Amino acid sequence: MLLLCVSSIDEKFQKFNIMKNTRIVSSEISPSTIKASSRIECSRVCTSDESCGSCSYDTKLKVCTLYLTCHQKTEYAEGYEIMIKTPEPVTFPADCSEFPDGTNDGVYAISVNNDCIHVYCDMVDKWTVIQRRQDGSTDFYRDWLDYKNGFGDPSGEYWLGNDNISNILNGKSYSLRFDLEDWSGVRRYAQYEMFSIADESADYQLTLAGYSGDAGDAMLDSFPPLNLTGQRFSTRDRDNDDNTGGQCALTQKGGWWYKWCTYANPNGLYFLGTEPGHSGDTMLYSNQPLYLSGQRFSTKDRENDGDSNGQCALTQTDGW
Repeated sequence: MLLLCVSSIDEKFQKFNIMKNTRIVSSEISPSTIKASSRIECSRVCTSDESCGSCSYDTKLKVCTLYLTCHQKTEYAEGYEIMIKTPEPVTFPADCSEFPDGTNDGVYAISVNNDCIHVYCDMVDKWTVIQRRQDGSTDFYRDWLDYKNGFGDPSGEYWLGNDNISNILNGKSYSLRFDLEDWSGVRRYAQYEMFSIADESADYQLTLAGYSGDAGDAMLDSFPPLNLTGQRFSTRDRDNDDNTGGQCALTQKGGWWYKWCTYANPNGLYFLGTEPGHSGDTMLYSNQPLYLSGQRFSTKDRENDGDSNGQCALTQTDGW
């Protein structure tokens, strides 16, 4: 896909657009490669070379690669950053709702808190996908820092990151939607018309209201210990649940707004439908008597402004 960028830095009067977790897929025969201690140093080298149109930086190997052109194809690659010379700053959508009608489903770059991140966009109703599971290829039993920053690959399985989710929702009215498919091919959904989370200082406290759908209301269960609105986020290394007899993130093997603990555990273990010996620790969404242990799961959000703009969703399917 073509490079999209949002944040910028000024280096010796040269402005760059920056894209994180992305690398250039170049057709150049022999791009110039040097060692550099930081992204800033890499951009300085590109600035001093008039033939350099763009550069990429490997944060792990500390390697800077210079390219002749600004117009490069790119791909998702964790730990890489791209800097591209530009005379003017580039503006990018704040969420998937701002892409034009007719845009295909897929991975796109959006602007979040003056930074550029990749998300999967479900463009039928312009949902921004914040969680996606479809084959068990990504481990979701992770610590606080991973859930804070996000992990995985938006083209497959991923969690967008609590900081990113909080920044997208900040100051706006959003809906939340769960899309689920079980091992029999049954598809269901649950949607909430009010969705927000606080920032990290309040442990990403959840606000949720207004259920509709056919999957059952597993997030706002009428049994108070399982009603998750007002709950803070928990991971295996940070316990914010209300369960005095244990730690839900440990027993349910995920990160979530656990209380006592929850019928909704979309970040739990992924296992094949034929595997025995699992119950509450699996990836599930249930509201008795309906109980769905998922094969595919996605979570999405969307802004409420009267014309289906700006939504968030948890999604667990390929192209679904």
